[in-house]
Amino acid sequence: MSYMEQNLQDQTKMISPQEALIAMHCNELYQTLNHSRGLKEIAAKAEEFLQHPLSILDASYNIIQASPSMLRIPYGLERTQSRTFLTASEVASLKRLQIEDEIYKSSRAFLSVSEDHPDTNWVYCAIRIQNVMAGYVAVCMEAPIEATEYQLRITTALADVCAIEMQKHDFFVTRTGMKYENFLIDLLEGKFNDVNLISSRLELLDRKFGKFFCIVVFSCNEPHDSNIFNQRQMSVLRQMYPNSMSVVYQDAVVLFINQETPVELTEEFTKPMEDFASRNRMKASISQPFADILRIKFYYEQAKNALELGERMNPDERLYFAMNLLPQYLFSNADYIGLEVGIHHHLHQLNDYDTENHTEFIPTLRAYLKHDRNATQTAEALHIHRSTFFYRVKKIEEILGISIADSELLFLYELSFKIWDYLSLR
Repeated sequence: MSYMEQNLQDQTKMISPQEALIAMHCNELYQTLNHSRGLKEIAAKAEEFLQHPLSILDASYNIIQASPSMLRIPYGLERTQSRTFLTASEVASLKRLQIEDEIYKSSRAFLSVSEDHPDTNWVYCAIRIQNVMAGYVAVCMEAPIEATEYQLRITTALADVCAIEMQKHDFFVTRTGMKYENFLIDLLEGKFNDVNLISSRLELLDRKFGKFFCIVVFSCNEPHDSNIFNQRQMSVLRQMYPNSMSVVYQDAVVLFINQETPVELTEEFTKPMEDFASRNRMKASISQPFADILRIKFYYEQAKNALELGERMNPDERLYFAMNLLPQYLFSNADYIGLEVGIHHHLHQLNDYDTENHTEFIPTLRAYLKHDRNATQTAEALHIHRSTFFYRVKKIEEILGISIADSELLFLYELSFKIWDYLSLR
């Protein structure tokens, strides 16, 4: 026997049977990371060791995985078609008894015995990713059983394994530790179909359920991976818009504005978000205001698309409004040829005339529409006399055989110019 083998054997003899068992089971938990089917298998393996039901929760009280026997427990859980949550009474108990505070502060598993659960004792341990709490593990034990050193250390190891597993998925990488983040992402992804459930979850997350909403998406051309930076962003946004929620999601910062009064996109309302975007070298887009919370997914997509369209069409601007880009939003869902044939034939006719005769009737018509069909403002914008403008209008009417007073036709011209401009950027 070599010296190293003898030394290892001597060290093994010094470890107690309990320490050896803890080390072996902790090692097996870590081994599940290499060949497991995710949190489901990890939870099942941990229950096998602990011999008690357990849940893995995110910071929004959403049960993201439970061991086999925990799924059979009838109380304390609220289920929808796609999600399982702690009930409102369970969350209230965690807060009132300051158990939640202890979870956030503790670095290892601890036992909780409370009068709210006379038949059970619970072991909790925070799940931390880059020192930010992403969720926690909860182990249910029949009272009056108290946790052993083995159970506490296995639970602590389980929380660490969960943190590693969760980091495999982008969903958890950019979290900043705010309790509502996972809930907000579920909202943005359209995973709720019950307004009452959304309202109750918001209240549990210390947010009032308003009647009027809008979504703001901030993009950053220089991504920041720092959680400290993300936390500062979230804090600043919440101060600017009370009762709002924000999250780092899909390489952007998403702000969900939720208030009792109608959302009016005045300069006073939007200036703080524009300044925020400017300070952080970002660009931002804001969806149309809406009142149906169940349609939040579509307004999030609208804001995201408005940001992309706005950056292409007006790259020098900082804040884009979806309501100002509605035609372009509709165009983005059509093919090139379908849009091209939608341009009114009068514009092609007038453009050909300009090319052949070196006239400026297309710029004149465009300016007239841009300046709300005001002759004086149009003449000033073109740097021509009013009489010159009226002469051009008369010639346009003669060439096309139309009346410039035909509002429906002018609307079609205006829409055609928007298609023309949109296609020029593709």
